[in-house]
Amino acid sequence: MNKIFITRRIPSIAKELLSKDFIVEENPENKVLSKEKLQEIIKEYDGILSTVADKLSEDLLNNSKLKVISNYASGLDNIDIPVANKCGISVYNTPDVVTNSTADMTFALLLSLVRKIHDSHKYVKMGEWFGWDPEIFLGEELEGKVFGIIGLGKIGKAVAKRAEGFGLKIIFYNRNKTESGYRHVELQYLLENSDYISIHVPLNNETKNMINKETFERMKKKPILINMARGAIVNTEDLLFALKSGKIRGACLDVTNPEPINSDHPLCSMKNCIITPHIGTSTKECREKMAEIAAKNIINHFRIIK
Repeated sequence: MNKIFITRRIPSIAKELLSKDFIVEENPENKVLSKEKLQEIIKEYDGILSTVADKLSEDLLNNSKLKVISNYASGLDNIDIPVANKCGISVYNTPDVVTNSTADMTFALLLSLVRKIHDSHKYVKMGEWFGWDPEIFLGEELEGKVFGIIGLGKIGKAVAKRAEGFGLKIIFYNRNKTESGYRHVELQYLLENSDYISIHVPLNNETKNMINKETFERMKKKPILINMARGAIVNTEDLLFALKSGKIRGACLDVTNPEPINSDHPLCSMKNCIITPHIGTSTKECREKMAEIAAKNIINHFRIIK
């Protein structure tokens, strides 16, 4: 019987489903396994249910007996895919189920920044609210502004649908043009004309540092940048400079580079920057469904190859 290891404590449905067909062990703690421990596991098990925090690099994969990796994530950038392919390891993820939670979080972050929700909440908690004041916490309305989406996949389309509800004018850039009912533009046009720019592309060699000093220089309307994708898509030092110099008027980050980011990092002290700890998919519904799909990916894999 094939042996499967679950690398992190996740909803119990994953183990329940897998235990019907496999010998299943799991990390009982909500902690990332060390590289040494992960190395031991992949030499012993036929499959793992991994998370985005598990860095499955070339040296690990080359010395494994794995037949399958099911990633408890929408992306696969934590896995060296070419090496996995070379080693005959099948790799799966859970892309579709994260769509709504990530799209909701995109606007939760944007609204928190433009309506100064965090600052005003702190103002009340600190006992500084003495009465109605027409001049405090002046934010901005979304109606009629231009919302630029980089990457109109399933998440990007869900974000666009929500943007419509706020009365935003939607433009998007895709490397490959897609029919969507929204206006496709070149990247330079999007950078120059957007009041808000929302990133929804995977991290790969083409998108790493895609947003950098050069692209910030093209942002004529000093937009707010939202990154719900991967931290390394945005050059951190260039982002910090853009925020400090007023090249952009704000940033909403659910992902950072490095990740996690230290609390003493200069980005964390910027008033025009909101950072959350990679919680775009963090809803009960999404986490449960991710665990179910990740388990079924493994089950279906072994059924197909029988």
